Amino acid sequence: MSEHESSDATQRVLDVAEELFMQRGYAAITLRDIADALGIRQASLYYHFPEGKEQLFIAVTTRVFARHQAGMYQAIEQAGDGIAAQLYAVADWFASQRPMNLLGMMHADVPALSKANAEHLSQVAYSAMFTPLRQMFLAAETRCEIRVVHPDLLAGCFLSLMDGLHHGQHRPGAPPRHVIIDEIIKILLDGLR
Repeated sequence: MSEHESSDATQRVLDVAEELFMQRGYAAITLRDIADALGIRQASLYYHFPEGKEQLFIAVTTRVFARHQAGMYQAIEQAGDGIAAQLYAVADWFASQRPMNLLGMMHADVPALSKANAEHLSQVAYSAMFTPLRQMFLAAETRCEIRVVHPDLLAGCFLSLMDGLHHGQHRPGAPPRHVIIDEIIKILLDGLR
């Protein structure tokens, strides 16, 4: 197998594993589930990820976090100055992505990992998910657009709200996603009063 074919095969493994892990979580997925979805033998997964399921999960989530980090930075940059425009741009980015269930992952999946991998993934998650938002909120504070609030608190609140964007969308009478985004941002910027 050539290096290019190996790279393509590894990307295919990562794509399928990402879909399964993000839908059902780390504990609920086995390597057999991933192999079956790929139409390969379970042993073949060890060619790409010799350390098994945990190594594959770390690779998948690291890739997901890197994609979100790049997407958020790009959205913020393209929105220009102005916290409202930046929040809408980042919210639109999240709405365009596959549901991630960040909170569930951090509370259920990460503790199931080895201590070293859990710490590593927590650091990667903070850097990828909190840092762009933290910087955005600090810049807005510097421009006197928002009052002084700990930027990690703001980032965490915003991420938890974005995490819920995909839930309940198929419920009868559910508002369209753009309406939900608009309300989330208005509440964040203006409060409830």
